[in-house]
Amino acid sequence: MLFHAHFDGATVHADYALGDTNARPAIANTYKLARTTDTGRWGRALDAGNREANCTYEAAKNFNSMRGTAEMWFRIEEHQEGMYHPLFGWYRPPHQPGAKKRQSAMEVYLHNSAIVLGLYTPKYTGPIKAVPFEVGRWHHLEINWDCERGDGESDYNVFLDGKNVIQVLDGGTLEDADGAKLHVGIWDYGFAYILRGQIDELRITDQVEHSADFNPPTKPYANPATIEYAKETHRITSERVKLFGAEIDSLLKFSGADGEGVAARIIRASQTTVKEIEAKLTSLKSSLKAADHDVNALCTAVDAVSDQLSEARIPIHRISAKAAVIAAKEDRRSLLFKELNDVLVGDAVILNGKQLFIDDYIIENITSARRVLDRGVSFQLAKNPPRKLESHPTCGSVLFDRQEKLFKMWYIVDTDNPQEQRLCYTTSTNFIDWKKPSSKPPLTLGNQIGFYDQGSKQKPWLKHFRTAFENSIILTTDRRDGFVAVDAKSQGTLTTRRFIAIGDSLILNANAEKGEIRVEAIDALGRVIKGFSKEDCKPVSGGSIQHIVSWKNGSNCHPLQARPIKLRFHFEHAKLYSFEFQIRQNHYVPNSYSQ
Repeated sequence: MLFHAHFDGATVHADYALGDTNARPAIANTYKLARTTDTGRWGRALDAGNREANCTYEAAKNFNSMRGTAEMWFRIEEHQEGMYHPLFGWYRPPHQPGAKKRQSAMEVYLHNSAIVLGLYTPKYTGPIKAVPFEVGRWHHLEINWDCERGDGESDYNVFLDGKNVIQVLDGGTLEDADGAKLHVGIWDYGFAYILRGQIDELRITDQVEHSADFNPPTKPYANPATIEYAKETHRITSERVKLFGAEIDSLLKFSGADGEGVAARIIRASQTTVKEIEAKLTSLKSSLKAADHDVNALCTAVDAVSDQLSEARIPIHRISAKAAVIAAKEDRRSLLFKELNDVLVGDAVILNGKQLFIDDYIIENITSARRVLDRGVSFQLAKNPPRKLESHPTCGSVLFDRQEKLFKMWYIVDTDNPQEQRLCYTTSTNFIDWKKPSSKPPLTLGNQIGFYDQGSKQKPWLKHFRTAFENSIILTTDRRDGFVAVDAKSQGTLTTRRFIAIGDSLILNANAEKGEIRVEAIDALGRVIKGFSKEDCKPVSGGSIQHIVSWKNGSNCHPLQARPIKLRFHFEHAKLYSFEFQIRQNHYVPNSYSQ
């Protein structure tokens, strides 16, 4: 910590500062020094609503222009359209007094219903964002900056009530030198423009405190060099290292940690840092509980761990920021229906038709489930067989299909193991030349497929049998496309490979009579697509071969078409035999996609 002002005393001087703690008016002998008021966020606060009085501090040692965070609470008590509300500024040098030219500066203020980040590096840029602020309510403001990589590669963030409202990537650099000042509730000119409210708990550090949305503090920060400060810093660092681990996990899904790329190396180094920090925090936890602790040593130790975490988070934040830019492009691109090309497809598989699970071609990962050979085969005597069959020692059956004008033969292939006999099928147009048929099932019987076979009352297929048996034709039936199922006896998941498909409806062949299946769609960056989450999905139950998957907004999957996605199936006591995207509504289909 570089600077901290509670504003709980009679004056607005800082409670702690590495530099000068004294507050001064912007122009001596012209303005008075602002005072405190008893209407603070906690206790008293700086009164920033008096045009005759204001507050500034020396920036030397109290502000690190290379990297840092400034945070505070503020409340606006009067606002009309067109009003300006200066919040915080660092100026080198201030424009007034003396009409000096700013060499470098950073300021944050509210105008109308928007927040503005003004940067002089030295060229001015002023990103602006509409924000929801309320008159009479306390709001938390945080500004952080990282200029260590130099001009054109500096980053800035503005958070309002813990939400990131402005982000600048690859910005200009703040350059420090003598003469810099900190202005609170005023600019460095036009001193009639004031906050019209109060400011409380101004705190400045030399670390980037947050890179993503966070929960603002719920109590004042403790003063440095106290046991309360050591305990609080330990608690905050422990919470942040958990969030840091989550950020790393998120990036792992995006880019992975393998290889020698910059991102992969940073992720691996950050994983090691997390383990080191966790070990140090565990050691410090016991020291903080000791009765004879050395307060100064403990404060130094927790500060060192906190700084180590802050420094480790910076490169991860930079990667995350770049990933967010890529993600935004993906979101915009996914809204368009483009012709398929190598850039769009990438490593995705182009799917056509129904996807079975006979092999793992479309499967990326299965958890707590497994592919099983379905055993749901049933047998019955055939009704009105197409022709009478004679018994043969070959253990086979032949019939002539008058409609297709084909001889169809089912026959048994012997193996040494009587339990592993194989049923084979072949066709012929002349009863002499036999060919292996297409993959189309020999018989389609509604929701089932069927095979004719020869049945015998005696135990068949043993090597020493060479005589005819008393036999008849039987019809063997099974679930259509039910050869192999992904089976979850309790809860499990299946994640597909990345693929591209055309279709506005997702159809499942599944048996979920004793449970359910939910489906979520994942985009090319590993994020669950809005509206297609597991929570949004209506449970699939029952035993149909054509379940239509629906989400809260219905069954229309048009937003998933022609973009690289994955599907993740969540099972609970269910079997999945196949899935397929079908076109059930009229949509544009790219000419480059043939189905």
